[in-house]
Amino acid sequence: MIINFNKSKPTIVHLDINSCFATIEQQANPNLRGKPIVVAAYNSSSGCVLAASVEAKKLGIKTGMRVKDGKSIYPGLTVLTPDSSKYRDVHKKLYNLLCDYSEVVIPKSIDEFSFKLISYCNRFSKIKEIKKRIKEEIGEWITVSVGISTNRYLAKVAAGIIKPDGLVEINEDNFLKTFSKLKLTDLTGIKKANARRLRSAGIRTV
Repeated sequence: MIINFNKSKPTIVHLDINSCFATIEQQANPNLRGKPIVVAAYNSSSGCVLAASVEAKKLGIKTGMRVKDGKSIYPGLTVLTPDSSKYRDVHKKLYNLLCDYSEVVIPKSIDEFSFKLISYCNRFSKIKEIKKRIKEEIGEWITVSVGISTNRYLAKVAAGIIKPDGLVEINEDNFLKTFSKLKLTDLTGIKKANARRLRSAGIRTV
């Protein structure tokens, strides 16, 4: 069976800040950089982890986990409570920066943006320029993962393939190879329960 792919140029971009709240806290306090930290709703054993730093994620500490479970994995885990003013400040700065590259920038959440690049030909150099400017103008510790494709959904899927600091494009030439390497749960909106239902219906691959 031949699967057709959207013939539009891949100019739709999805960008998200890696480990957003935790990374911004590390940016604000250099003493936290390179260390496993989490931002939790409450600094108590039952507090829910809202964001885990890249270092914490490597240890298996995840968003949605309880603080006590994170500390059972790494007893020295640093726990912070949210500082929304810091996160809003980075959000606004990043929005303004992205407006230099697109006529319409759509915030999808405090750490995610969708936009269409003005130019197709130099899209990779522009994304690399954006990444460079983020470090120079917003924060040297802040990294973003970026996906490019022909629509917002595929751009978001692409952005999730390499983290942190990724840059992936899904296009007409590579979509079959890319899809063959993904699990059902790598698709935005497909969680473990959804994947089980799909498998029960005979759908086991992207």
